[in-house]
Amino acid sequence: MCGIVGFNFEDVNLVKQMCKVITHRGPDDEGYYSDKNITLGHKRLSIIDLHTGKQPIYNEDKSIVIVYNGEIYNYRELQESLETKGHRFYTASDTEVIIHAYEEYGYDCVNLLNGMFAFAIYDSNKKELFLARDRTGIKPLHYTFLEDGTFLFASEIKSLLQYEKVKREVDLQSLHLFINLRYVPRERTMFKGIKRLLSAHIMIVNKEGVKIRRYWEPKIQYSNKPEEYYVKKLRKLLEGSVKRHMISDVPVGVSLSGGIDSSTIVALASQITREPLKTFCMGFGTENDEITDARLVADHFNTDHHEVIIERSLLKEYPKMIWYADEPKRNLYPYYVSELVGKHVKTVQGGLGGDELFGGYVFKYNFVHKIEEMRKRAFSETKMKISKIADELMSFQTRYGDMVDDEYLDYLEMIRVLNSNTDLYLVTQTLDKVFDSEYLERIYGEKLLKEELIPIREIYRSYFNNNLSFIDQVFLTDFGVKMVDDFLLVDDRMNMVHSVESRVPFLDGKLVDFAFTIPPHLKLKDPNGKYILKMAMKDLLPKEVLKKEKRGFASETYETYLRELREIAIQKLSESNLVKDGYFKQDYINKVLNEIPNPRLNMHYNVMWNLLTFEIWYGIFINGDVRNPELNINKMG
Repeated sequence: MCGIVGFNFEDVNLVKQMCKVITHRGPDDEGYYSDKNITLGHKRLSIIDLHTGKQPIYNEDKSIVIVYNGEIYNYRELQESLETKGHRFYTASDTEVIIHAYEEYGYDCVNLLNGMFAFAIYDSNKKELFLARDRTGIKPLHYTFLEDGTFLFASEIKSLLQYEKVKREVDLQSLHLFINLRYVPRERTMFKGIKRLLSAHIMIVNKEGVKIRRYWEPKIQYSNKPEEYYVKKLRKLLEGSVKRHMISDVPVGVSLSGGIDSSTIVALASQITREPLKTFCMGFGTENDEITDARLVADHFNTDHHEVIIERSLLKEYPKMIWYADEPKRNLYPYYVSELVGKHVKTVQGGLGGDELFGGYVFKYNFVHKIEEMRKRAFSETKMKISKIADELMSFQTRYGDMVDDEYLDYLEMIRVLNSNTDLYLVTQTLDKVFDSEYLERIYGEKLLKEELIPIREIYRSYFNNNLSFIDQVFLTDFGVKMVDDFLLVDDRMNMVHSVESRVPFLDGKLVDFAFTIPPHLKLKDPNGKYILKMAMKDLLPKEVLKKEKRGFASETYETYLRELREIAIQKLSESNLVKDGYFKQDYINKVLNEIPNPRLNMHYNVMWNLLTFEIWYGIFINGDVRNPELNINKMG
């Protein structure tokens, strides 16, 4: 999905090039719309209504047109309702439902849609473009405004870069965020001037200007219900969601890790399909990967199981992965399992969202629980008084230097941090001391050191400026930021590389709304997390799944460093563009790479990995020719 809007500016050839570069998102078909000042384009991956669902799609008199990426799972019910109001349909697609819903309800149509979507509707009557992104940010939407008044949007950033007037400049704040967090959060991207439309937001573009507003946000509203109520209702909603996500005119598979989330989907989907469900898993050939767990679940439900094990050359396809990701990313391993999926099915369900909704990050949530206990013991009614004293003494230290003992100051700083939920949240995001300014001064080059960089905590502060409990604030932040801008971004890009549509049943609208009514103690009652989900599925899942400890889907940093990261980093970072152009310091890079490998240096190896991904990204997107990606990818490989 891509398009341009500008004053006296229509360029079908440009939009065709913008679409061509994302053919992987829709290799089955393409279509275009052009009128005065606007051109829209679409590349189609045919999943529903294979014969008449070609886009763009219009209303009855063709005064309104839509291009759209995603699936609306309640489209049949909406179509029936709209037909009773007089709307006439000429396709059997979910796309047409959106355009008639817009005719009937205007911008509020987004509140009716249960699904994943990013769409653009052009209303020729109003001379207005209406863009929207789904509630949880499953589908991407990027945009940029140029100085000449041109507005461009697309599913992927590489489409926007096909227009020569779009400047390719590094956003230094985004780079700072990436080095610290390993992803770029919120509306920013690594490109200066190119932004994401945030999840659950709409944008209206017309002659009066641009308006962006949020149309939905999760609400925490606990009710005093017995445990059994939550167990039964959760099970019913899970069954409904998986059934809706099986709606397709092509086969649907499941990406299976053997954990509670993906196993839940396999269990429920297996009850729906007549043929054995196709399942897919990947491993790293290490003791802690999940191949064995996935096999156990696949055998239990008699699935048609497929797997791939990546034991060596994990980073071999890195340049290609980063090209498709648009961003310098590390956790791009789903590329390999998606490649396997694409050989068998065009649509795959996965377990993303389960951790954020049902308490899967055990270490983090136990940490939050302990902090709450510490606060009750240590502060009680004197909490604010101690914080005020700490602020006064820290100010005293600033004015009078070393007159206050350093150990005492460390204690006071701990008190300050204990009073800041935002700072505590940052502690849960990484075990590295990357946030230390002294450490960053060792890494950053002149460009970054000269920039006035926004403190990392400011990205998250809005989630903590409320009266909610700390655990609720953490749930909402994980759900609203990292899940969307890290995990869902990777899931979308790495599946679309292989023209596979990824579906996320845990992010079904009804299920999400209900999850935020479940009290935290019912999510965290099990030491391994997700108690309420396990209770809802205990009659279907093998006991091994219910007792399994939480594991991350990743390769160990130190093992990867020894196996291939160090060698590639020596090749790419010894005389790198990121040093030549003033982003980072060569002394730091050399010191880490020349040290004898030691697992105690994991923090530095993580930084090396970040720098390597940025160097590859920089070579492809900033110094390379984005119209010839194969040339750039081969050069950086």
